[in-house]
Amino acid sequence: MKVTKELVHVAYEVAVNVYQGKLTRKEGIDKIAGNGRMNSNSAADYIHNLKRLLDGEKFTRTLNSYSMDYYLKNIHLNYGKRGISNALKALKLHITYYENLQKITMHSMREIFLKYDKINSDVFNEIERDEIITILNNENKTKQQLAQELKNLKPTNPEYIKINSKTYKRDNATIAKIKILRDFRCQICSKRIKMKNGSYYIEAAHIKPKHLGGNELPNNIILLCPNHHKEFDYGDLKIFQHTSDILNFNLNSTEYSISLKLG
Repeated sequence: MKVTKELVHVAYEVAVNVYQGKLTRKEGIDKIAGNGRMNSNSAADYIHNLKRLLDGEKFTRTLNSYSMDYYLKNIHLNYGKRGISNALKALKLHITYYENLQKITMHSMREIFLKYDKINSDVFNEIERDEIITILNNENKTKQQLAQELKNLKPTNPEYIKINSKTYKRDNATIAKIKILRDFRCQICSKRIKMKNGSYYIEAAHIKPKHLGGNELPNNIILLCPNHHKEFDYGDLKIFQHTSDILNFNLNSTEYSISLKLG
């Protein structure tokens, strides 16, 4: 019996209600299974797996790719960083268990894991950068001081640093300082996005991608609004000049010159 996308959506909502104690397990199974639209054992799996995902525990009965993707997407939306972190832990345990049992490679599940693992990492990094920005603002450091700290960075510096006795990724501290130094503005269009809490949102882009050996030093990072970030990553990009002071390039038939100077 094929499980439709609409039924997956119903199963998620019902499973959440069971998890929150608004429905009993039996009531949940009956709601999902309906008038024979799903096998009761399969309905029980949708409920059980949601609980395991939210609790970060191994589950042994697999769901189809669409269901797993839908569950993780909504767990991320509804339960935030802790929820998606637990769900990824549970999915990783499931993949290991199932692959060892069946002697196979779960390609689609691995792809889903990697997709949300990147999202989780990106969310974590943004949270850290925001914390560091708050600390730096409270310290009232001048832009000249931040610029000098960035100039002193070397690829051999430790991966992690301590700020106010708390450990942060050095790369997140670097990007936080660059954001302050460049007033959170896109280096192509000069726009910045004001958020409801009064702070500003801007994205950091790597001139030479990290997977091609690009580093996390100031001369490899520019600040871009979301639209220009995507265009920079996926558009027709031709770099003519890239030094520690300047980046000249053509992007989708438009030429740009961006200063990389730190002041």
